[in-house]
Amino acid sequence: MAAAVTGHEACVVPDTLCVMVAAVRPDRLGGGLAARVLTALRDRAGEAGLRRVIAPVRPTLKARYPLTAMEDFAGWTRPDGLHLDPWIRTHQRLGATVLAPAPRSMVITGTVAEWEAWAGMAFPRTGGYVVPGALDLVEIDRERDRGVYAESNLWMRHL
Repeated sequence: MAAAVTGHEACVVPDTLCVMVAAVRPDRLGGGLAARVLTALRDRAGEAGLRRVIAPVRPTLKARYPLTAMEDFAGWTRPDGLHLDPWIRTHQRLGATVLAPAPRSMVITGTVAEWEAWAGMAFPRTGGYVVPGALDLVEIDRERDRGVYAESNLWMRHL
């Protein structure tokens, strides 16, 4: 993102659209809207003369495997060759490929009390914790009264 801003300020002609968020309301899941949104974004990028569309994808099933490194999860496929994760498969079916892990795609910091409230659980000692819904461990430092969650995603490329 910093390179994009620097390039813009230097009048560099862009060639890539980066999708930061594509979400479907929970009550509308399963209706094919996600694929339609991604297709519309790809079409719009093409109309604007952009050669690539990239996205840091948050795999749906990764929260079930928070102890597994994203590098390993990225390679998990089904017998048909498509990824185990349905959100990654949606991208793949639209022609996207996995590029690489996006480490620290989202970082959330807070006090231990804030993390206990957000997670609805106690963090009695310093260390890494599995938190429901989190793709990676939440690191708690009781001595510094700080919790940090650094979520990894997967960079995927369309076009």
